Amino acid sequence: MGDIVMASGLPSSLKQHFDNDVTISWLVESPYVSLLTQHPHVDNVISWPKQEWRALAKSRRYITLLKAIWRFRRTLKCYNFEVVIDAQGLLKSAILAWFTGAPKRVGFNSKERSQWLITESFDKPLSNDISSEYKFLASQFSSAPYKLLITTSEAQRAAVSAVLRRHNIDTSTYIGIAPFTTRPQKHWLKTYWHALIELLGNAGYQVIILGGPADKQQGLHMAEGFNHCISLAGALSLMESAAAIEQCQALIGVDTGLTHMGIAFERPTVAIFGSTRPYTHTQNPLARVLFAELPCAPCKRRPTCNSRFDCMQEVTPQQVFSSLQAVL
Repeated sequence: MGDIVMASGLPSSLKQHFDNDVTISWLVESPYVSLLTQHPHVDNVISWPKQEWRALAKSRRYITLLKAIWRFRRTLKCYNFEVVIDAQGLLKSAILAWFTGAPKRVGFNSKERSQWLITESFDKPLSNDISSEYKFLASQFSSAPYKLLITTSEAQRAAVSAVLRRHNIDTSTYIGIAPFTTRPQKHWLKTYWHALIELLGNAGYQVIILGGPADKQQGLHMAEGFNHCISLAGALSLMESAAAIEQCQALIGVDTGLTHMGIAFERPTVAIFGSTRPYTHTQNPLARVLFAELPCAPCKRRPTCNSRFDCMQEVTPQQVFSSLQAVL
């Protein structure tokens, strides 16, 4: 999801460059199709059934899997793409780009040698600017400004407002928090979240917790004992969560797609980073990126602290609260 948010400016840049005289399709994993169906510069959204393929492989139905892959490849070829941009820069995305049969396939060099399936490949730029690699790809086609773009509907915003009113949450002054993410080394400490929620309550703020269905129980546990905090993790759809962020007074989160949405919507945002540090410059004057300058950070997928996650411990609840007050 984070990759989609970060790359959401690519279609806009291309449409501006070509004066809308292009048809842009976006190939995305099935769970995230809704993020793109309302993008004003995406004409088609192609759903990649990765989970179905994985289930077939797990059940050893290899013949059925090969047939599904072959059908999907034929579907991609029917689009007759002229140019494919592999924005993710992984072997799996390069294979899908190659499946299209497009004569021009632009992407990145990678350790997986994905460049072997790409016709024009580049080294990923080293930058602390948000979406730096996607901006670089856009610059190969266009000099138009790059701007993240996530679009919600009036119905989605109204649905969120109705849920908040049922919980007696002021629909314009709540603080959203996004504490859940994929890898343990990107999590902030649970005790820190509890301390921060208490600080927010003492300051008079109402708090909603955002996350997916898998985060439901953790969200309920995190909100337990606080009258000013409710968990909507698993209670909102992906786009309703986006609408909640779009309407919040401020957002606090770790390195996860929902936090990146706070940047995209230009909401006051405090982002907590540790083992991953994809950006420090956000082009959003109302955003603050917090991280600890430790010798081992960012370690990415190879922690060296025996699961202590020192970098996340270094960012304290009081520091986050002070940063929030600064952006508000």
